[in-house]
Amino acid sequence: MKYIVSGGATLSFPDGTRFELQAGIHDSNNLPDSVRKHWAFKSYAKPLDESELEQEKQTEDLSAQLAVLSAENESLKTQLIEQSKISEDLSAQLAGKDTELAGLKEQLSAALAATEKGTNAKK
Repeated sequence: MKYIVSGGATLSFPDGTRFELQAGIHDSNNLPDSVRKHWAFKSYAKPLDESELEQEKQTEDLSAQLAVLSAENESLKTQLIEQSKISEDLSAQLAGKDTELAGLKEQLSAALAATEKGTNAKK
C-alpha cells in the first residue's frame, strides 16, 4: 500500500527515537511497522488506492508539461519579438528601395526624353 504524506512531521517514540516523515508518496515497505502504528501517523499520512495514485501521477505529469509549455511559450514570444524587428527593418529597407527605384525611373525617363529630343533635333 502507498501513503501520501501532506506535510512533513517528526514522530517521537517512547524509547526516545524519532522518525522524520517527509511530504510525498511513500510505499508501506519503506515505512517501519512501528511508524505505521504510531498514534499520529494517520494525522499526517493517508492511504492511497490505485486510482488516487494514478491521479496524483497525472497531476505531477501535467504540472511538468505546464512548466515545459510555459518555457516554450516564453521562447516563442521572444522569437516573435525578434522576427517583428527583422520585419520592420526589412520594411524600412523596402521603402528605401522603392524611393531609389522611383528616382531611377525618373532618371531613365529624363534620359529617354533627352535622347528623343536629340534624335528629333537631328531630323
